[in-house]
Amino acid sequence: MLANKSDFIGLEGVAHLATGGEPPLLKVHRDAFEDFARDKADGQNGYRRHWTVVEEVRALLGRLTGMTSDDVALTGSASEGISRVISSIEWKAGDSVVTPAVEFASGRYGLARLEKLGVEVRIVPSRNGLVEIDDLVEACDGSTRLMLVSQVSYLTGQQIDVAGLSVALNSRETMLLTDASHALGVVPVDARHSDFVVSCGYKWLLSTHTGILIWNRTRQPDFEPMGVGWNSATEGDLPGEYRLLASAQRAEVGNPNHLDAYLMQRSLEYLLEIGIDRIAANARALGGDLRRELVSLGTEVLTPEPEVERAGNIAFAHADCENIMQSLAAQNILVWGDDGRIRLSVHAFVDAKDITRFLEQVRPLL
Repeated sequence: MLANKSDFIGLEGVAHLATGGEPPLLKVHRDAFEDFARDKADGQNGYRRHWTVVEEVRALLGRLTGMTSDDVALTGSASEGISRVISSIEWKAGDSVVTPAVEFASGRYGLARLEKLGVEVRIVPSRNGLVEIDDLVEACDGSTRLMLVSQVSYLTGQQIDVAGLSVALNSRETMLLTDASHALGVVPVDARHSDFVVSCGYKWLLSTHTGILIWNRTRQPDFEPMGVGWNSATEGDLPGEYRLLASAQRAEVGNPNHLDAYLMQRSLEYLLEIGIDRIAANARALGGDLRRELVSLGTEVLTPEPEVERAGNIAFAHADCENIMQSLAAQNILVWGDDGRIRLSVHAFVDAKDITRFLEQVRPLL
């Protein structure tokens, strides 16, 4: 365990393996809320401090992803970030997009809407539930404008090689939109390999329900989201004219959620102090132990075995997820159970004792 459970709210006596759905908050988040409340009561000067915190959060996220603060926007959710990217493309009939069949619904639904514009949505089947990069690349041709894929699957915990996928797409005029919601905060995320990266903030970043959009301005200099507001542009020469900001802030139509920024600032500082490489090593080591034990118990493990193909989630199929989840919760062991599988998440506050405790209690349930 890299993080002390005493640093978190509600972890006393709890084996928390549900970060892929909802993680605990830090006790220092109480201080962050007090800071926000005090600044909010201070009128315009407090409002200016809100924006100072937002800028600090953008800088921390840039540091975490190999980008700069100007490349980072704070959106309402990862789903909103996906919509911002999709809306920025001038679609025409005959275009195509590519995404895996096991991609999260936000991405699949957002792309499916394009069919009304004559865009072909190519849903690439998985192989035994896993995404194959070669299959994704082969689904692309000269008409393919965008590929959407998660760095880590919400369903199986599989991690794909985004860098390798990026290289494979280099010879094509296909933008790569990566959803890092199950990667950012637990394994390295290098946004330089994608045209756009989105993430939610309430999972592995240990924060609340805000979103992140990273715009790789070097790879994709043209990004003009459909929605425009006072926070994304400056005044033009006439009242009806505007100039989009040069930074990713052009994706922020209005105020980002400033309270979320205060909370995320504390989370990012906490995670960066531990170190993402250390967090990833811990997750993969304990996750590997957990996976081997689940295999020995005869479960249908959905997560690949190789470390490079895993992040923080280990999942296994089961027909009665709700019963297992609730039975374990009664023993103060938190897991996530839906979509026909149990998902177990290993973050920095999880240790070998938590894994052992889970295995002891789940054996009779299986």
